[in-house]
Amino acid sequence: MDKQVKSEYIVPMLDKTLQILDYLRQHTGYSRIAEISNELDIPKGTVFRILYTLSLANFVTKDKEDRYSLGVAFINYGSTLKNEWDILTLTRPLMEEAAKEIGETINIGIATENKDIIILDSIAGEDFFIARHLIPVTPMYCSSIGKIFLSQMGEEELEDYLENQEFVPKTISTITSKEGLLKELEEVREKNLAFDREEYTYGLTCVGSGVFVNDKLQVGISITGPTTRLEHKGMKRIEERVQSLAKEIEEVPGLGNLLVF
Repeated sequence: MDKQVKSEYIVPMLDKTLQILDYLRQHTGYSRIAEISNELDIPKGTVFRILYTLSLANFVTKDKEDRYSLGVAFINYGSTLKNEWDILTLTRPLMEEAAKEIGETINIGIATENKDIIILDSIAGEDFFIARHLIPVTPMYCSSIGKIFLSQMGEEELEDYLENQEFVPKTISTITSKEGLLKELEEVREKNLAFDREEYTYGLTCVGSGVFVNDKLQVGISITGPTTRLEHKGMKRIEERVQSLAKEIEEVPGLGNLLVF
């Protein structure tokens, strides 16, 4: 069933912008403002202002004859999206195997420009309500994958993060001091192993490890489950499995050509 369109929610100028972009996508080569205006029934002045704005961010480009086509900015968006899906296609079988073997949820995540962690994919293990309902974006300082990324920051970047990040206590176990976090990051760097010991959600523990390509951290992997169940299964076993999964992903043929985050 098609989604019901609610016209009162539509932003007119944005709607016109999308129409123009779609027109340029369908018409290869360059198009004049008059052509776009006539075809879409949008005033020339409006078309010009939209194209001018888009050109500032390289979403469209103009030739010497004032004709427009799609710009290079879309390459970055397209390649990022393609990379994410290609990476998940390659990593999912390994994640599914690990989830089946260990019986816990397996996550793969990356760092955003805003210094958060976004989970790209999760493979469910044994049923656990909290794990299935967690928001897929978490702060770095209280997540295992986040600590992996923090451990690989340069001195200046890490200092900037520590100065500007508000350490909000999610639970009583959340690390809220710069000194405490820095001390923990030393161990994370040494072992490529990080922990969220009920620091984000009560009752939930995550163990993370990093995937490196050409000595550069690209994505993080974590095993998530109820603290008591992970302890019953043996934390050593959980730690070794997340590290071995990270290594397995690193050895996937062609992975280095996709990971460009």
